[in-house]
Amino acid sequence: MLTVIMPTILLVALVAIPLAWRIRADRRRDWADLVRADLRSAINRRLHGESLVTVEVVPKTLWHPGRVILSTPPGYDELAETVWRDVTERAPAGYDLLIRTGRARGSETLRRVA
Repeated sequence: MLTVIMPTILLVALVAIPLAWRIRADRRRDWADLVRADLRSAINRRLHGESLVTVEVVPKTLWHPGRVILSTPPGYDELAETVWRDVTERAPAGYDLLIRTGRARGSETLRRVA
């Protein structure tokens, strides 16, 4: 009897635990996508239309807090300065806000690359 039950329990555990883990990760990712859409909407309202600000939301895990990342290309740093207050008001509690602004490269750096 025990020789039948133990392998069955082991087999169920080998299938159920990764499946449950993946379902939970997918739900966190779906929720992060909803937060991203809400933040994107707030940014579009503040800037009166689509802009060059990108929003990335990294969901919270057991070991890491969630993050909201705003990115702008070189020369558009003022866009991030304009919208960061709206983003912090709408971001979930406990999420970190990171702002990545592009840095304009000098012409010498561009010449060296080419």
